[in-house]
Order: sequence, then structure tokens, then C-alpha cells
Amino acid sequence: MALMAACAFGLLWTTTASASQGSCSTQLTPAANSRIVSAETLDQSLFNAAVLHYVNIERCNRGLAPLKSDNNLIRATRQHSRNMASNAYVSHKSQQSGYRNLQDRLSRARVTYRVAGENVAKSFVFAFDRRNIGASANCQFRFSSDGAVVPRHTYNSLAEDLVSLWMESPTHKRNILYRDYRRAGAAIGIDNDSSFCGTVYVAQNFAN
Repeated sequence: MALMAACAFGLLWTTTASASQGSCSTQLTPAANSRIVSAETLDQSLFNAAVLHYVNIERCNRGLAPLKSDNNLIRATRQHSRNMASNAYVSHKSQQSGYRNLQDRLSRARVTYRVAGENVAKSFVFAFDRRNIGASANCQFRFSSDGAVVPRHTYNSLAEDLVSLWMESPTHKRNILYRDYRRAGAAIGIDNDSSFCGTVYVAQNFAN
């Protein structure tokens, strides 16, 4: 069975903004390296912290101020990621009344901002690494090339993979490195589909 690459979409919505620079430091909790991503024990706080860690590394490498976690932005992304997972789609738009676009979701979550953006993505609970896999049974996957067992993602490996994916796309990269942003929040939804034993739907919102 051939795996398609994980997909992602980025959106930047701008009105007016101002920027300032500052020092940047970030630490990833050890739990992110050991905890396995699972729908049954989903830890949204750990996921958000891991994604923010890798986003801030990209910003630090370019002399940009680090982003801080924002609970209201997390609330907006949690609603959207869960809706995407429930309906198996990846988009900035939604059919859900009152949450049809980024502006709606930020308003519902009571986010104040002048500049806002959103990255979304689809990935998997298993770390397929965009490689081909052979037939599976009872959620046991092996890579076609060498027969090695496909590992499950930890929060660390999933966050690192997602940010790497976003950085390969100009629109997502622009959101991650937009100098006027000061806050961010990310959330995850999981569809326990039978084909891949867990498809991941992710949203990250940014604001000044």
C-alpha cells in the first residue's frame, strides 16, 4: 500500500500590525519524547507545547521573537481540528454553522487581534515518514523497503514532522516566520479510521 504525503494548507489574514524583536528560548518537556499519540489518551497541552517548541526553533534560527501559547487560540484550533477529524477533511473552511472560517472561529473563541493566520494539516498516528508500507494486520505496519516495523508517533516526533512539513510550503512557512505574530495555539483531532489506525487532523492559529 502506498502512502500519500501528509498534506497541509496555510492561511494568512492581515489587517494592520506592528513588530518588535526579543530574545528567544524554548524547552521541550521530556514527556513529549516518551508519550505515544493516541486518541484514547490525547494530551492537547502536550501537543501544543511540542508544536510551539519546533515553531519557535524556526523563529529563533532567524532572529525572530518566540511565540507564546494562548489559550483562546488553542480553543479555536481545538474546535476546528475536532471538526476536521469528525468529518475527514482538511480545509480552512467548515460547513459547521458559526465556525465556517478562521474569522468565525477566532470570534467564537474571543481572540482579539489585528493580524491572524492558520496552518492546518493531515498526518497519521503512525510515523509512516511518507514511505511505502506493506499490508497490515491489527494495526501492525511494516515499511515495504526493509520490512522494519513502523513506529507510532510520540508527541515530539509528530510535532517535529508537522513543522517540517509546514516549513516546506511557502504559505505555511510565512505564518510560522511572520514577525508580527506574538501568540499561537495548536490542537489535534484523531479519526480512528480502519485503513491507517489513526489519521491526525491539526490546526495551528497565530495572532499578534
